[in-house]
Amino acid sequence: MIYGHSLKSNLVAIVVPDELATASWADSKGIKGSYEELCARDDLKDEIMKQVNEKGRAGGLKSFEFAKKIHLSHEPFTVENDLTTPTFKLKRHNIVKYYKEEIDTIYEGLD
Repeated sequence: MIYGHSLKSNLVAIVVPDELATASWADSKGIKGSYEELCARDDLKDEIMKQVNEKGRAGGLKSFEFAKKIHLSHEPFTVENDLTTPTFKLKRHNIVKYYKEEIDTIYEGLD
């Protein structure tokens, strides 16, 4: 989910990587660890940012439309944790509340 604070000039994102793709990436790099441990790795974050930016450039996004930093979460957005509706639409307000600490930390690193 992309988030932009109204008083900040950058966008940030909360990303839940695909578990199988993450495991495949780790195997290709010879890295061992649980899905949660892999999501905490900076090199995985860098790889995902690279892929997201490539897709954004291919889609014609302008530079201000790119997230400047991301947080990788191992917990999927689900109905059970009240981050999506029963029709799988994101509850953006709930996600921002749930990840407030992570979002604040990301923005502190950008200032």
